[in-house]
Amino acid sequence: MPDKTSDQLKSLFAEAKETFKLNVDYARLTAAEKLTVLFSTCVFGFIAFVLVSLMLFFLSLMIVNLISEEVGFIGAYAIMAGVYVVLMVVLILMRRQLIINPISRAVSRLLFNGF
Repeated sequence: MPDKTSDQLKSLFAEAKETFKLNVDYARLTAAEKLTVLFSTCVFGFIAFVLVSLMLFFLSLMIVNLISEEVGFIGAYAIMAGVYVVLMVVLILMRRQLIINPISRAVSRLLFNGF
């Protein structure tokens, strides 16, 4: 009888050990998958930021050329700088709604709900 109980305990311990190992492997795979999604989103965001920045740069030059016919180049560049200052102030004042909350929602959705 003791041999049967001992064999059962050994079997139970081996199964528990295998289950733990499988859970650790699953956690590693899940973490790797979520980190891949997170990093690829960051890379995509960076590329989009660079392209939008270039687009805004050339759009700004076009607007400056249009405005310069009326107020001159110095005035046109000053107006464009003022527009960017106003945009920066709005972004700073609304940073929680425009930047922090969307990023925190996306990261928490990725980590806790899946994709």
